[in-house]
Amino acid sequence: MKIVICDGHRVFADALESLLRSAGHDVVGSALSLDEATEILRRERADACVVELRPPRSVKRPDIERAMRSAPGTAFVALSASADAATLNHAAAAGVRGLALKGDAFGEFLRVVTEAVTGPEDGSAGAEPVVVSKSAREVLRRGTGAAAGPSQFLTEREWEVLGRLVRGESTEAMARAMEVRVSTARTHIDAVLCKLGAHSRLEAVAYAVREGLVDAGGWQREHREAS
Repeated sequence: MKIVICDGHRVFADALESLLRSAGHDVVGSALSLDEATEILRRERADACVVELRPPRSVKRPDIERAMRSAPGTAFVALSASADAATLNHAAAAGVRGLALKGDAFGEFLRVVTEAVTGPEDGSAGAEPVVVSKSAREVLRRGTGAAAGPSQFLTEREWEVLGRLVRGESTEAMARAMEVRVSTARTHIDAVLCKLGAHSRLEAVAYAVREGLVDAGGWQREHREAS
């Protein structure tokens, strides 16, 4: 398949591109914004366009619809860092062909993209209008009020990194405390930002404190263990 990636997090987009290429697919363009992706789609024929949804709905329905009109032969797949039913329903209402979460295993994500382009592998008739990953389907089943949020995808190591970010530790200090290389600490930080849908350390810290994931001292709230 020929695929365009639209994701505001360059680290995540590069990793996804590498995985898609290793699986034998051709990434014909990578964009940081939907406008940029639309320009690529006007120049390149693509089977699929993977579009990141940043909560709360910063990718607007008219923008998605305009992008789809510019490339009627391209299947759009929405990829969300937020396990929030409202965000996913927002994308489905715009007419995307697939819904997946950033926390999905690559194989499940690839299934969604493939079936959005070609239909179910078993060739069954009456396919649903939107192909949904297993985790996204569970979010939609629970509904908006019970959505878990992007923090559910953080590993224990990433929770530690988030707490250290809230405490204001530098990358170097974090690496020393965690006994890892600076490059490894930086990779953990990038993963946290990506999973939280944040574009800076400050934005990640603000989100963590606002949502009660950690307190102002950087320590995890007890209720996080139950999430």
